[in-house]
Amino acid sequence: MCAGTTRTPASAKGSKVGDLMVEGTYIFDCEVFAYDWLFDFKDVVTGEHISIWNDNDAVIAFMERDPFLGGFNNKHYDNFILKAVMCGFTPEEVKKVNDLIIQEELSGWDIPSLKEYRVFFDSFDLRDDCQDGISLKAIEAHLGIPIEETGVDFNIDRPLTESERRRTEYYCRYDVDATEILWKLRQGYLDNKVAVGAKRGLTDRKAMYMTNAKLTSVYLQAEKPEKPWTDERNYQYPDKLLRQYIPQEIFDFFDRLHDPNVPDIDLFGGYDQYGRKIKGASIEFRIGDCVCTIAYGGIHGAIPNYVEVATENRSIRNKDVGSYYPHLMTIPLSAGQQYGFCSRNIPSPQIFVDMLEKRMKAKKAGDKKTANALKLVANTSYGAMLNGKNGISYNDLYDPLMGRSVCITGQLLLLELSMHLVAECPTLKIIQLNTDGIMVSFDKSDEAKWQEITQEWQDRTGFELEEDFIQKIVQRDVNNYVEVPVGGSKPKVKGGNLVRGILTNANIDFTTMGLPAWDNMSGGAWNINNNACIVATAMKEYFVNGTLPEETIAASNNILDFQVIAKVGGKYSGCYQLIGGEKVPVQKVNRVYACKNKGYGKIYKTHATTGKDAKVPSLPDHCIVDNNNELSIDVVDREWYVKLAKEQIRKFLGVKAPRKNTRKINSLKKKSLALFN
Repeated sequence: MCAGTTRTPASAKGSKVGDLMVEGTYIFDCEVFAYDWLFDFKDVVTGEHISIWNDNDAVIAFMERDPFLGGFNNKHYDNFILKAVMCGFTPEEVKKVNDLIIQEELSGWDIPSLKEYRVFFDSFDLRDDCQDGISLKAIEAHLGIPIEETGVDFNIDRPLTESERRRTEYYCRYDVDATEILWKLRQGYLDNKVAVGAKRGLTDRKAMYMTNAKLTSVYLQAEKPEKPWTDERNYQYPDKLLRQYIPQEIFDFFDRLHDPNVPDIDLFGGYDQYGRKIKGASIEFRIGDCVCTIAYGGIHGAIPNYVEVATENRSIRNKDVGSYYPHLMTIPLSAGQQYGFCSRNIPSPQIFVDMLEKRMKAKKAGDKKTANALKLVANTSYGAMLNGKNGISYNDLYDPLMGRSVCITGQLLLLELSMHLVAECPTLKIIQLNTDGIMVSFDKSDEAKWQEITQEWQDRTGFELEEDFIQKIVQRDVNNYVEVPVGGSKPKVKGGNLVRGILTNANIDFTTMGLPAWDNMSGGAWNINNNACIVATAMKEYFVNGTLPEETIAASNNILDFQVIAKVGGKYSGCYQLIGGEKVPVQKVNRVYACKNKGYGKIYKTHATTGKDAKVPSLPDHCIVDNNNELSIDVVDREWYVKLAKEQIRKFLGVKAPRKNTRKINSLKKKSLALFN
């Protein structure tokens, strides 16, 4: 049965969202049961849904329209269910395909019953290049829209009733609508992919189907070598490196590359036979007060729990290397080397050089479309060279020696610069050292030497250092800090406790989609974190302006600022909440708030295999579920968020929690506030 029809009005011809032609584009999802399956297709132009139950012919008739299908995780699931339906599989056979993918974790490509059929259609997956582990339900939660989970058990061993079908259809359509919102939010990302593909003659559909890594390899005209590269460990130090400033222990560490008795997994990390993650090798050392770690994946270091404010005599500076990794792939560094560490699968390194030049020209000319498209290529190239395992490439750019060479050379050159500065600038302190830059502070007396050393480094290496002046730095570690620039510019924040909002380069007013007015931050790949936003805001206000957390938290009347996302993984069969001592079933993804009513307890999860219950971590002791946005701000226990903000602030500053002694608490408060006056 085909439940619903769709019409494409004449006015819709040539319809666009962003730079994309959207006529013929449908967002879709499916649900599979023991004796039933459902597909829902939504026309993004007309907004109409087509719902199809158990009718293979209806699906085939729809697919004859040559639709362009977008989904979430459809490359790994929905596409194979659709293929099974188009091949005439019965509902029972479709369920077997479902179970092999979901329960047996078998790739759809490896399912025996599907291998003999050749069925092709155009699709794109909005989960590509997303943050790891994000689910559609979690996205719904973070976006601030109702979180809908089906009330129909997927394990029902009989045909669904009419009531169960209606509920399933509602749920499926809701997921499709949520996926459409994600599609709109990722328009900037998709536009960039289309623009890159167009430069190599790819259709919009072809470009959007590819991952960034695959698309970049096509743009750079990369081709897999006849034999896979086996020289990953043949790294050579650049002769432009001033080795005298680098401790011998660092060279001893990297020399392990050349020892055949040391397995790859001991150096680079990976996964054992049981799927457990193995960390790669690393070495820790100090540069003054800065604790640094070097590994085969990069360098990072920072003075822990550090606060400094610039003065008339003492300056705080940040030096970032412009486009460091891309330029490491193009600038000659070693004698006899014809080019930098660009993938050897590219016919000519000049292709990569030309790409960088085109991007810079486009940026200067204000051609954002070209500049953003080529930024995708530049930023993806390095990772793509290491995108493989044991000689097996996951894309045509795979060249692990060049990838390792970029990373190791980059950190050695930056380490050399840091050690050189410390050796010749008596007042200089390394505050932070990361992949492509250093942050330091020093007295005026070292200004001339600072300029001399950094300029010499630029002249010798060919890289350009971009300098920022900083008024205040508050840092927990290299990945968590607040940086206030000189001149009143917007503070820079980094870290999971501080960064909240939606990372998207789509120029969209969220409120037109029925979403809250979350902060719209510019960026590339999709990322989202709207969990306990008020705590992040309170921390930033405290670090930047010295505003007490209780003041910031008391001033907000937007209840979604206080939402806490409670979610559990696939290992758990369900969740419940203790309310008045009773176990009340709740969803596996919930929007909760700390509440004043002590009758509401914590949320618990039940392990699917063992049946054991455990608390869902990081939740208030007393919380209330509000998945449909029905509550008012009055129910919120603001004090819980104040306590959480203060706890995170203490961790940032490395201050122990005060004892319940008023005199000591007041003393700590004065000491802490003095840092921000």
